[in-house]
Amino acid sequence: MSDSTEQNKSNQEKFQAEIKRMVEEAKGKTPEELKMTYKGINYPSPLCSVPTFEAMERFEAREDDVLIITYPKCGTNWSIKILHEMLFELHGKEPTLDQAMLEFGKPDKYENLNQQPSPRVLASHLNYENVPKTFFEKKTKILIIMRNPKDAAVSYYHFMNNNPVLPTYSSWDLFFKDFISGDGKSLYLKLFPENECRGSGRPLFSMEPPAAAAAPL
Repeated sequence: MSDSTEQNKSNQEKFQAEIKRMVEEAKGKTPEELKMTYKGINYPSPLCSVPTFEAMERFEAREDDVLIITYPKCGTNWSIKILHEMLFELHGKEPTLDQAMLEFGKPDKYENLNQQPSPRVLASHLNYENVPKTFFEKKTKILIIMRNPKDAAVSYYHFMNNNPVLPTYSSWDLFFKDFISGDGKSLYLKLFPENECRGSGRPLFSMEPPAAAAAPL
């Protein structure tokens, strides 16, 4: 068995153990207890921690890294898989089984990431302001993946209600209000920087029915 195969097997075992730990940690917690806050933004507490965020800010990017930025449920895993396949075809680099999401896992994950050969495929749900500055300093390639927000919202709602490490919602209306308002109650940030049609002053989405048109004079 090759060294790379042995390493992948070891990484897979560590990854599976980490997933089990997260699920166990989430058991019996309320939706609010499944959130943690860092710099004013909510994240899933079984997946993220303040020490990990602090370690992430010291992480060193490379010029040949590829960083995928997505909102949750917008094709993150598909994109990681596609890029790994491309790197294998172009460079013969076998996919790694380390946690690709920058903000997930324990702080020591960055030691493993530092040992990965280039080019590395990394991913994150972080908004622009919280992406580590090293990626901009190194001029790393950043791939932004977007999805129809209506599809993303429906997918995210069901994903949260079926994922044991994420807070659940009792109704679609409650979820959608948090999803679109960006008032700090939801995980991460809202999908749009500004929930407003450009130049119109009208919201892109609203929980309220449209106002009745004024009767002609």
